[in-house]
Amino acid sequence: MVTRHKRGKVTWVDLESPSHEELDAVMREFKIDERIEEEIIAPTHYPIAISFPKYHYLILHFPTSDPNTGTRNQEVDFIVGKNFIITARYEVIDSLHNLHRVFEAEELLGLPHAATRADDLLERLLRRLYGAIREEMERAARTLDRIENDMFSGKERTTVHSISDIGRVLLRFQTTLARHEEPLTLFLKGLSTPAFFGPKFAEHGAHIEGERDHVADLVRSYRAAATELRATNDSLLSASQNEVMKRLTSVTFLVSPFTLVAALFGMNVINLPFSGNENEFWIVLGIGLMCSLLCFIIFRFKKWL
Repeated sequence: MVTRHKRGKVTWVDLESPSHEELDAVMREFKIDERIEEEIIAPTHYPIAISFPKYHYLILHFPTSDPNTGTRNQEVDFIVGKNFIITARYEVIDSLHNLHRVFEAEELLGLPHAATRADDLLERLLRRLYGAIREEMERAARTLDRIENDMFSGKERTTVHSISDIGRVLLRFQTTLARHEEPLTLFLKGLSTPAFFGPKFAEHGAHIEGERDHVADLVRSYRAAATELRATNDSLLSASQNEVMKRLTSVTFLVSPFTLVAALFGMNVINLPFSGNENEFWIVLGIGLMCSLLCFIIFRFKKWL
C-alpha cells in the first residue's frame, strides 16, 4: 500500500508492505538506485546507512512489545532527498499510522502545515518513532511498580517469572537501540553536509539524537531497576526459605525432648522408674511435655521463636 502526502514542496511517500509494482513505480519516480530497491524488498537484520549524491538511505529497527514473543523489531527504511522522504515498512506501525491520520485531518481542515521542509518532516517522523518507544517504557514502568507491590505483598515466588519477562524485554530494547547509534550518526552527518541540508540541519540532528539518547537512557534505567528488583526478590525468597527452615528446626528441637523421654521409658530394662504404676503413661507423658515446655521457654527467652 502506498500513502502519499504533500507538504509544501516536500513529498512524503510511505510504503507499507509494497508490491514489486508499487515499489518499482516509486523508485522510478524519484530515481532511486536499484540496489536500494533490492534492500527494501527483503527485511534487513541490522541497521544500515548509505549516502548517495542526491539522497541518503537509512535502515533502523524499532523495538515494540509483543504478547507472544515479548518483543519484536519493526524495520523502517528511510530514503531522504532534499524535497522528498520515502519510508518503507513491512507491517502497521502505530506511530506512523497515527501521523497519517494527523496529516489527513490537517489537509481536510486546511490547517497550516507543521512541516514544510524535508528536514522538518524527517525530525517529526523519527521523534514519533522514538516517542512510541518512550510510551513502551512508561508501560514497563507500570509493570515494574506492579511487580514491586506484589513482591512486598508476600508474592515473591510468583514474581520470579514476571521479573524475568520484563528483564528480557528491556534487554532486547536496549540492544536494538544501541545498534542505532553508529548508522544514525552517519546518516545525520551526511544530511548536514553543504551539498545537502547544510549546517542548518545540525539543530534537527541534535533533536533526533537527543530523542534517541533519551529513550536509550530510559531503557537502561528501567533495566537497572528490574535488575535491582530481581536481587531484592532473591533476597526475600532466601529470607522466606530461612524462616521456614528456622520454624522446622524449632519444631524438631521442641519435639526432641519428648521423643527422648519416650525412648528412655521404652527401654526394656529391670527396675524402670514408674514401671507397674497404674498412672505410668500419664507420668511419662507429663515428663515429656514438661521437657518440651522448658525448651519452648528457653527458645522464647533467646528469641529463637
